[in-house]
Amino acid sequence: MKLTSRLISFLFHPILFPTYGTLLILAANPNRYGYFGEKLHIVWLIIVFALTFIFPAIWLLMMKRLDMIQSLALDTANERIIPFIATATFYLWTAWMFKPHNVNMKVPSNEMLFYMMLGSCFCIFLALVINIFSKISLHAAAAGNLLGLTFILINSSIYDLRFVLVGVILLAGIIGTARLILSAHTSREVFWGYFVGFSAQFIAFTFVPKLF
Repeated sequence: MKLTSRLISFLFHPILFPTYGTLLILAANPNRYGYFGEKLHIVWLIIVFALTFIFPAIWLLMMKRLDMIQSLALDTANERIIPFIATATFYLWTAWMFKPHNVNMKVPSNEMLFYMMLGSCFCIFLALVINIFSKISLHAAAAGNLLGLTFILINSSIYDLRFVLVGVILLAGIIGTARLILSAHTSREVFWGYFVGFSAQFIAFTFVPKLF
């Protein structure tokens, strides 16, 4: 059971969720971006994957190599501070690249990706604040973030995403259960993660558009 839980934790590592979210956004409305061509979809996916997974992963490996952290799992609150800030920086960079009407970028912007990445940034900043007082499950926060995105896409997708929503809910439950089996978090830390992740995405899509 623990081996399966470790595999689940690896396949659904928090920094992979922006990539999963990007895939979901493009799949939910493929024709919405069709006039740019499928090649641009791949470019968007590569940008998100590189800036939100590869760069943060390299940063973590460097910190581990320099003995700045004891484990890549970031078990203690103090170990999480610098990686949180670094990852948030990469996420903000990604969000800026997709900002609507960003004339400085050669790659066409995408408001859905922009708001999704802002939601991911809010999630990290909220987790960073909570981390000062208590641990929080980042896996659960990422799952909650994806769940919030799915709720948003239900209202804008050309497809019926109710089954996708059920699948994401089940996935979030599986991820949270895996973290509990590994004794990586308490139930309270997992539920706080769900709440923070979902709320962050809701804030990004509901309140941020009113500022533009």
